[in-house]
Amino acid sequence: MTVSVTGSSAGMAAGHPAFEDAQARSALHCCARKPGVGNLCEWLDLMNAPHRHLRVLLVDDHPMVRAGIRVALRKHYKGVQIEEAGSAAEALARISACRPHIVMLDVNLPDMNGLDLARQIHASDPHLKLLMVAAEADPWAVKEALDAGASGFVAKTSSHVTLSEAVRSVLAGTVFLCPLSRAALRRAETYQSTGPGALSQREGEVLRHLANGDNTKTIAAKLEISPKTVETHRQHIMRKLGTNSVADLVRYAIRHGLSRP
Repeated sequence: MTVSVTGSSAGMAAGHPAFEDAQARSALHCCARKPGVGNLCEWLDLMNAPHRHLRVLLVDDHPMVRAGIRVALRKHYKGVQIEEAGSAAEALARISACRPHIVMLDVNLPDMNGLDLARQIHASDPHLKLLMVAAEADPWAVKEALDAGASGFVAKTSSHVTLSEAVRSVLAGTVFLCPLSRAALRRAETYQSTGPGALSQREGEVLRHLANGDNTKTIAAKLEISPKTVETHRQHIMRKLGTNSVADLVRYAIRHGLSRP
């Protein structure tokens, strides 16, 4: 069993429980999976010449995104059969109709969160390969994708080569993380290991107000401190939690139940 992560610090994500669980799950499913109608010969043929019989389902509500992925796949997989869906409901119908070998899922869909759809698909068919594709590699999205049953996570800013490598790796039974998603998973690990208890009482209050959508001036007024002090607390919180943006702080607060007054 191999792990497909790119970059010089590939081992960073390998120790994360979600990553290791996904890795083990992919190894088991690679042995058990018999694509299509369950014919073993088809599986062996797919591994030997994936371009000849590969069936891919693209699930994204943006036609231009699907078109770009379609071009990338056809460039690297001659003869690939590509089906498309613009919603979760359509995706579920297409899965039953075309029986794809791999489903490439957008994290954000109009009728259902892509992560919830991944869980539903995985529960229905644990052996179907899932590759998440997102506009950005959010730490919690990467972790939840692996927990939901996905075997890979790729940012939409990735190159055609990276996308092709992701498909090939996931089909082969390995877990693939592009550099951005690997770094994001590492940040998720940091958030989990650093609980709210590491923050001072005042920092906790500032974080709670940030999670509720208050800006610096509003927080300063509510806590009766200066805006500069609020900014200082925010910087301290970000350093302690290893976050890079206010959006990450908000997600952390929500995860730890700190988003209420």
